[in-house]
Amino acid sequence: MSYVVFARKYRPKDFDEVIGQEHITTTLKNAIKQNRVAHAYIFSGPRGIGKTTTARILAKALNCEKGPTPKPCNKCILCQEISSSISMDVIEIDGASNRGIDEVRQLRENVKFAPTNGKYKLYIIDEVHMLTQEAFNALLKTLEEPPPHVKFIFATTHPNKVIPTILSRCQRFDFRRVSVKDIVSKLKTIAKLESIKVEEETLFSIARQAEGSLRDAESILDQLSTFCNSKIGKDDITRILGTVNEEMLEEFTDIIAERDAPGALAFIDKLMAGGKDLSFFMLNLIGHFRNLMVANVSKDPSALIDSSRQSIERVVNQTKRFSTEELFYISNILLNAYESMKRSTSTRVIFELAVIKITKRASMKSLNSILEKIKDIEKRDLPSMPEAVVRRVESSPPPKEVEPKATVQTMTLTEKTPSTDVDLAKIQEIWPTFLKVIKTKKMSVASYLLEGSPLYVKDGSLCIGFPKNYSLHKEALESRENKDLIEAALKDILRKELRVSFITQDTSREDNIPASDGKEVRSRKEPAGPDVLNEPMIQSALEVFDGRIVKKTFR
Repeated sequence: MSYVVFARKYRPKDFDEVIGQEHITTTLKNAIKQNRVAHAYIFSGPRGIGKTTTARILAKALNCEKGPTPKPCNKCILCQEISSSISMDVIEIDGASNRGIDEVRQLRENVKFAPTNGKYKLYIIDEVHMLTQEAFNALLKTLEEPPPHVKFIFATTHPNKVIPTILSRCQRFDFRRVSVKDIVSKLKTIAKLESIKVEEETLFSIARQAEGSLRDAESILDQLSTFCNSKIGKDDITRILGTVNEEMLEEFTDIIAERDAPGALAFIDKLMAGGKDLSFFMLNLIGHFRNLMVANVSKDPSALIDSSRQSIERVVNQTKRFSTEELFYISNILLNAYESMKRSTSTRVIFELAVIKITKRASMKSLNSILEKIKDIEKRDLPSMPEAVVRRVESSPPPKEVEPKATVQTMTLTEKTPSTDVDLAKIQEIWPTFLKVIKTKKMSVASYLLEGSPLYVKDGSLCIGFPKNYSLHKEALESRENKDLIEAALKDILRKELRVSFITQDTSREDNIPASDGKEVRSRKEPAGPDVLNEPMIQSALEVFDGRIVKKTFR
């Protein structure tokens, strides 16, 4: 007796054995129970998910000696003939090789003949989208009003290629890809029946490799069992099929976490030496980082990651080595690199450039940690308001009658409305903190303000000056939205309302800038030379933007 492959040997024999298509099998069973079976169906979906198998089960359900019944017996002659593909009443046609108008004309001539043994004659046309336009048109009339004893079942992987006039005459069922967990469950059953020893992680690797096709998964298991002599290890699937195992992905991810560029390049070289497809490895790496992101943000990653329990635990542990921002950053680079690799012949160069960019990334901090850092700097830089209140109270003349209630009221009012005058020195003192606050609210405004500096304070108004060639910065900051943002930030820091205005000035000469409160205003050109790099404003700007000085120019 000839050998029967797993995909045929363990093909479902009734609707209950069809995996992952309950929305279709339930509808067909109810249609048979209610005697409402349509004259034509279109089964659409990817390869290897049960379209032709379901068509044969429907044929058995209609022609079974006990039928029509939603559960064929699979013991009568009619059921066995249909299962063996030798029934004269179930005609399977390959649409790819019988696609012309002549074949359809012959079909039209044959449909008028009654079934030989069963109650119905069923025409199962596989890959029906391969029929020509003329063949489709020749089939229209027969498909619309077939004889009562004829049923049509069309199977296709490309329903969009079937003409609308055919689709409108059929009931359409869209088959889904089989989930990884359902495939693993089926493979476990087959392995047990065939006495195959295989690890669960290997079954998950097979299921992922099948990409939702149960037939593909069964074929892979069949091939591996032949090679491994009924004992399949984790590395066997990698050696036979050239796939990427989880250990390789985890090892490469550890290299990325350590920012080891030489190690990453050496790993890529090892992949090339082993004959691996870099595009395929990149695709698997993207999937691995997707799992890391899921584990990073989900409370129950096992519900969203199709893998074994041990593998999920390793993913959860590995995701602790990355921040959420890093995972998004790395995933975006990998996705862009993969798209470029699909269009290029220099896949290795693209892969290496992406990996170098990832491993040379700067240390990324979360937004919350940055805000906490800014708060710490504000506490360190801002003057303590209670001390100013105390000094104000001490300098006030003592009241004639000292009463406890009056003292409490005075302190309360003083705390609510501090009246410390704001001068240019005060503005220069809080300017670095002010820039940090603005950056957290609107980065573009902070960038504009970095090019300017406070010039003077007069009549409750702060004037900020820019060099003459920075007029665009001035115009951008003069918008109502940006101006309100700046004034609100100053009010939060100074506890006093202050209007702002902006001017451009010629930095090559001294401007006649009004003095504030009789105090002399320092020129923009001071301090000059290397001492300017030690200014608190410069140092704070470098700290806020994580910057460094790349060029020093003094005028």
